[in-house]
Amino acid sequence: MFMALQFFLVIFPLLAVFVGILVFKRNAAEMAVVGLIICFAVAVLVFETEPFVAMAASIYGFFESFGISIAIVFTMLLIFLMREVGALKTISEAIKRVAYTREEQSLFIGIGFGTFVTSLGIVTPALFPPLLMAMGFGPAAAVAISVLGYNASTSFAILSIPITLPAELFHEELGMTVIEFGYEYAFNISLFLPVIATTLSIAMLWIIGGSKSIKKGLVPAIMSGLLIGFTSIVLVLIRAPIAILGVVAGLVSMIGLYLYFRWDRKRKGTIREFEPIDKKKLIKALSPWLLLILLASISSIPAINEFLRTLDPSFSHWIIAYETIDFNVFAQVYFWIGITALSSFYLLKPTMKQSKRALKTWSKSIWAPFIAYSLFFSIAYIMDWSGGYMSGQELQIVTDSNMNYIAGLFLGDVFGPGYVFVAASLGLFGAIVGGSETASNVLFFGIQNQVTDKLGMSDSQFMSVYAGHGVAGGVASAITPSKINNAVATIGEGRELESKILRKHLLIVFILTLILSIMTAIFVSLAI
Repeated sequence: MFMALQFFLVIFPLLAVFVGILVFKRNAAEMAVVGLIICFAVAVLVFETEPFVAMAASIYGFFESFGISIAIVFTMLLIFLMREVGALKTISEAIKRVAYTREEQSLFIGIGFGTFVTSLGIVTPALFPPLLMAMGFGPAAAVAISVLGYNASTSFAILSIPITLPAELFHEELGMTVIEFGYEYAFNISLFLPVIATTLSIAMLWIIGGSKSIKKGLVPAIMSGLLIGFTSIVLVLIRAPIAILGVVAGLVSMIGLYLYFRWDRKRKGTIREFEPIDKKKLIKALSPWLLLILLASISSIPAINEFLRTLDPSFSHWIIAYETIDFNVFAQVYFWIGITALSSFYLLKPTMKQSKRALKTWSKSIWAPFIAYSLFFSIAYIMDWSGGYMSGQELQIVTDSNMNYIAGLFLGDVFGPGYVFVAASLGLFGAIVGGSETASNVLFFGIQNQVTDKLGMSDSQFMSVYAGHGVAGGVASAITPSKINNAVATIGEGRELESKILRKHLLIVFILTLILSIMTAIFVSLAI
């Protein structure tokens, strides 16, 4: 009974965030502040953490979040600038020439193009709904495609930050280098994707047109899912740069769908004629993404990445509570996203008016996501350092008072070996609360590690559990309130549509999480 109460207090800050978002409809940034305050109080008052240690942990987590929070800031600048100059519209027009029917468009845009642009850091719930409405989709289908299609490959979002950031933060926990952890994690995640991406493709068809759409688009749906899944596995096995795994997988899926559509139309005699596309205009519109792919690919090559880590600027190392933060600025993806965003002012040649509008929108829009991502990392580190006190110049942690240890102990005792069947649910919960798979991966690494260690699992088995957790965090995008709200707002719809989308997607997410749980158990038993 006492341990159950302790477990409840451990997860209470996260439950408060969850209730605030879903029930009281507060945004993620507001609830991140609330969650941080509650977590700080619980750590200090219940789990005997020194106030200085709890404060230091929150500051440490804030700065460790830069791997994603700064990336989001620069990515939003790039998106707003591309929108202002019409680059996104040009790219959208090119897509319409490839996919004709609703089924083709939903798969090509939602699965292939969604994976591609999400991997480049583009926020599809903000980008896709107006485009899909203009192409003839209803509001519900437009929102559904925008928040559902790319979910299987969310681990590769923003140049694979949900994979690379945990590798940066936690590689020492498993006695690995950053590169080793990254590829091990990416491989285990990729093993889930052929099944999960294919299931999502079929689910998307069901959303837009029920069994009729499934019948019409079943072959390309299976093709798109398998292409994304197996491309990811092959790319990891050949040690392709982790940052571009999703970019290439999405591109391969788009090419495969394009070739299939063309073959199918030739067979049926339904090919349409279009005005010749302005290739120079299209290349100009794509130029920021092309530059970003190039820079991300080069900086992700292991030898180059290690060299970049040696080029530390004077502010690269900070000490907090005698723990070192190594920013590794030049080796981080956010640095290259920032370079790309600034270069886009030259590549896209916006007018002064367009530049001012983009900067104005950007300066107003960045604070909520920046605060949310940063503070969820602070919460994660308070939990990780809970039960801590300073002994001279060393941080000491009393294991029996550590929130992650207590949660792991409780879950291990309650579920035992059957824990593998519920592990993915933590990824789902964490992503809904934290607003992203990255936040979920960071928030729950400690708990997952504690449980699997208690159950006597090997490091490879832990990676299978942690990969299932990560993929479930991606699947959660389908019911993440902040993403649904974002998509609905872009087409001027209200809360009724949000509720409708959430209800429809709950069944899909439940089925996918069940599949993930079974696959996780199989992979753990095989010690893959």
